[in-house]
Amino acid sequence: MALAMGAPGSIPAAVDRAPLVAHRFVVMAGSAPATAAQAAGSPPAPCRDAAYKLNGSHWKGTLRWRFRASSTPAGVGKTAAASALNRAATNIVTGRNSCGLADKISATEHYLGRTTARTNIDDSSSCGKPDGKNVVGFGKLQALDMGITCWWTRGGQTVEADIKLNQAAYRWVAKLGPTCLGAWSIEGMATHEFGHAFGLDHVGEGVHGNLTMSPLILPCQNAETTLGLGDVRGLRAEY
Repeated sequence: MALAMGAPGSIPAAVDRAPLVAHRFVVMAGSAPATAAQAAGSPPAPCRDAAYKLNGSHWKGTLRWRFRASSTPAGVGKTAAASALNRAATNIVTGRNSCGLADKISATEHYLGRTTARTNIDDSSSCGKPDGKNVVGFGKLQALDMGITCWWTRGGQTVEADIKLNQAAYRWVAKLGPTCLGAWSIEGMATHEFGHAFGLDHVGEGVHGNLTMSPLILPCQNAETTLGLGDVRGLRAEY
């Protein structure tokens, strides 16, 4: 379920006296083998589904982000987690797809390495106060929330975005293997979350469940790493 909220943020007045506005989007876990909505019908194949929605986030420049490596879940290597997150960010800005669509997206991102800074997302799944740092990490969220993206805008432009994946209630892997059971793909989930950071909203699960930006993700599912037609169209429209 998509949730959006606006609340005033704050930064040093010497930077800009205009208020920051906070926004968030939540992703929830699906249950295998299919959600009830998907079972009721057959969503179009990803390369035949042109649907997309935008959420108002837009980066005028490059999204420069860091990874809070100390938050990496047990059983996952820090380097492997960072690589999965890097692939996820690249999937979005290059419009990675299997539909034969060329990269016509001008959005850019740059990984700055590890950080000790926390994501500005608290344990209750609420956005905190912005600190000028774009941080991706793992941590505790409300039990039903797999991941949250919070971003802050000023004057219609995004100035900060943080992503947090729930390691308290879910098991994560850097790469899915043939024996996967009850685990979620870091790359798949993070691709969806970076989609939010770059301006993509959720599309309906029941009718658009094969697109990266559908709001439910199943265990051992990696389809989100490859964008569908609608996902690419949305990014092209925004950038």
